[in-house]
Amino acid sequence: MNTSMEIKDKISQFRMIHADRRVPLGVGCGWVGREEGKTGEIDLLLATYERGFRYYDTSRQYGESEVVVGEFVKQVPRESVFIATKSPYRPLADNRSYDFETFKRNFYESFDRLRTDHIDLFQIHDTDNYWVCEDQVMPFLEDRIREGLIGYIGMGTRSLNAHENAIRCGRVKSALSYLNYNLQNKGAAHLIEVCKQLGAAFINASVFNYGMLRLENPLDYDKQDVPPFARRHREITHKIQALCAEMGVSIFDIATQISLLNPYIDMTLIGIRRMENLQATLESLDAHIRPEQWARIFALQDTYPLMYVQDNLY
Repeated sequence: MNTSMEIKDKISQFRMIHADRRVPLGVGCGWVGREEGKTGEIDLLLATYERGFRYYDTSRQYGESEVVVGEFVKQVPRESVFIATKSPYRPLADNRSYDFETFKRNFYESFDRLRTDHIDLFQIHDTDNYWVCEDQVMPFLEDRIREGLIGYIGMGTRSLNAHENAIRCGRVKSALSYLNYNLQNKGAAHLIEVCKQLGAAFINASVFNYGMLRLENPLDYDKQDVPPFARRHREITHKIQALCAEMGVSIFDIATQISLLNPYIDMTLIGIRRMENLQATLESLDAHIRPEQWARIFALQDTYPLMYVQDNLY
């Protein structure tokens, strides 16, 4: 396995093939392996492959997702797909030290679950402080690169500060950010610029903001336990819904395509749970949105004062 290739160049080779063009879109496998019916889920992943997807992101945290992805990988040429997975690195009960032994065990078990002898990108998952990774996790993963077990080290967390620290230190080569670059929030814009400058990959996820776009009345949260930053997202969602309805465009088409307009986002992950989700994604990619419609969306976003501010994680 060639690990000398820059990660941006490597990922670009696994863009989705759609309508005679290459689209930086991959499958987020967070919904895979959560329910009964593994055979159907394998068939679903095979259908995504047949329709041009080549990048698959999973995690030890997603139930049996790695197992399902592993069964899928057995049925396609291994070199034709890019497989990314993750493992959390969390504090022990004393909250002073971190559970490196569990992280290491998860690492090796991922190979068994994925039924592969190498993982293209191994990411540190949901760790909001990069510095706790430097003493044990980073040397361990760097040794695994030298052994040829993994191609690159990445990070996947909500904290944009943790991502920036990791990328600026130069040992982590990719940032998987979720809920931080979508219609309601562009807080990751600064991190994307950092990745661009330093040659790291930026991977975007949760472009539908965990289903918020589907809310019939986003402002109806008086009786719900909604944190302040989610209320901000609901407010802008309400305005964007109204604008899309006025322009006669689908908010889901807009949400699917907006990340693809940024040339410095190396891959956008779409969660595909059922066959109808796959079909809807393909239709959204083919939807034509006129420049003047994009201009109105961008203008609305720019009038929202907190669009480029990182969310309070707590």
